[in-house]
Amino acid sequence: MSELDQQLRDAEIPFLEYGITAIDAYFDEPPRPFRLIAAQCTVIDLARIFKDLEFSGLPYADASYGDARFLCVERLGEDDLGGPWLNFCRDTRLGTFFDRGGIYEMLRDRKRDRDRALAPRFSNADRALFDAALLSTFSEEPLPPAQAIELPSAPSPHYQRDLILGILAGPHPASGFEFLKRRGFIAKEWSELAQLDDVDHSKEFHPEGNGWIHTMQTFSYRKDRDLTLSLALLLHDIGKPESQSREGRRFDKHAELGAARAVRFMTRLGVPAQMRENVAFLIRYHMMPAALPVLPVQKTRELISDARFPTLLELFRCDEFSSFKDPERYYEACGAYHAIKKNLKNPYRNADGSKKGANGRSASHF
Repeated sequence: MSELDQQLRDAEIPFLEYGITAIDAYFDEPPRPFRLIAAQCTVIDLARIFKDLEFSGLPYADASYGDARFLCVERLGEDDLGGPWLNFCRDTRLGTFFDRGGIYEMLRDRKRDRDRALAPRFSNADRALFDAALLSTFSEEPLPPAQAIELPSAPSPHYQRDLILGILAGPHPASGFEFLKRRGFIAKEWSELAQLDDVDHSKEFHPEGNGWIHTMQTFSYRKDRDLTLSLALLLHDIGKPESQSREGRRFDKHAELGAARAVRFMTRLGVPAQMRENVAFLIRYHMMPAALPVLPVQKTRELISDARFPTLLELFRCDEFSSFKDPERYYEACGAYHAIKKNLKNPYRNADGSKKGANGRSASHF
């Protein structure tokens, strides 16, 4: 039992997880970066319990505290939470589920009649788009763009942050982003991502398609749903629309440009500073592993010693494999990385593998 759950129970406030949070639990999926909680109380009751309660004006929450998004209701289990998927709830104490929306059959078959069950019963445009995009991540194909779902007029940074991180935490992020793209949300709010659709890749190096298609492909190769890696995958090529061709390089300095552009994008959405810094590092150096086997060790030692380098290799792997390239470059980069790490631990070897002399320097060949 979490500390938050205990605090609510100590205050004798009935509550249930609902919507995407309950559905994730039903499918034994890893949790999203936020929890949707319906609580039978007022925001004043919550403020008495949680000192730093926030009133962020979200369409799906009356208040926020940490990763919790609270929806206050008068009668838990009787109030309509806003549609069939939202009325699917979970009692965390008993581990039981409540299907007031009649979607159990839908949950057993994630694809059949999804749009028929989902779209007609949403009323809040901001909320409808949010839930439909998150629900799309359960399938390899996005939900059909139902006419009942309109674009939110002025989504707050908090709303956009929950939306983008919530999609990235799902099993199929590409479906969630594709849903938003088809509805026009990405062109309206996230122009940095929309411009990837205009990045015309060479078929020789990117047979999978343009910048948008390539970016979406990378998610199918990730091994886990680490949010820092996932956000770096989403943003790793956003510097390409601003880059220029130079000296045979099609997208010269796109990694550096992309890192700076990603920081501005994440700052606008209120992504935490540490995550911004880590994502920018990954984007800035995402091309570097390809050259690791041939670069002088003195130029790579500091990067290789960085705790984020294994994640950088994961980004490189997803980037390479999504382009249908031979995996040899990735395995060569891994081999070079492990060799240098091993040498750095050896008191008798230099980082490049050469023997150290008695004074700790490279041994003379004369």
